[in-house]
Amino acid sequence: IIMIQLQAVEKPAQLTDELVAELTQKYKDDGTDVWKQKYIVDALLKMSADKCCFCETKLQEESKYMEVEHFHPKSLYPDEVMSWENLLPICKRCNGKKSNHDTVKEPIIHPVRDNPKKHLRLKNYRFYGLTDRGQRIVSYQVLALNDSLRLVKKRFEIGEKIIEALIELLDMTNDYCNTPTNYKRNKIIGKLENIMTEGTREYEYSATAATVLLTNPDYAEIKQVFIAHNLWNDEFIELEEQVNYCALI
Repeated sequence: IIMIQLQAVEKPAQLTDELVAELTQKYKDDGTDVWKQKYIVDALLKMSADKCCFCETKLQEESKYMEVEHFHPKSLYPDEVMSWENLLPICKRCNGKKSNHDTVKEPIIHPVRDNPKKHLRLKNYRFYGLTDRGQRIVSYQVLALNDSLRLVKKRFEIGEKIIEALIELLDMTNDYCNTPTNYKRNKIIGKLENIMTEGTREYEYSATAATVLLTNPDYAEIKQVFIAHNLWNDEFIELEEQVNYCALI
């Protein structure tokens, strides 16, 4: 459960320079939540595939809803309160943890501008910072991304599900090699597609799933068997590229 690098989306057409200036001044005057505009929320959710930009939890589900994150906190940098580059989709938990941390004086990983692969590693379902930005975002100083109860436990559950599925698939793949049939072929192809898809950017907690998948020896063995039997097609090549994009390796 950790961020993947998001692809920037165009600023909504409604958010003209004049409107930005007007809404920014309104916020300065009376503290109105001027960023709570449907077209802003929709664009930010599109950017993140409906996920929190930091922990990758799916937003807009029951008991989970999106808040608009100001990467440079609005309390410290009010001039950026409606700057499109400063707005991100975030869950309530991460927003509360980050609070008014000064990201100018003590930078953390930016979900769009920074590639988390350069700043973080996953080991034993815990994240480790490779840089100051990575260490800050992991620490209790900012997002507490190694919170044992809420996050590490969830990563463990996700990882174990992937590992168990790979163990089962390896057995199925070996059975196919011993007695190949179309039914067995289609079954192992479908199962591998389903496992890999969980590590793509559209899925909740894709960074954890992708990292566990690509570092698992059973996956490497399954891939080699698929290649040897001409089952590793263009779809799997594309899927693996998408998984690699999300993996922190």
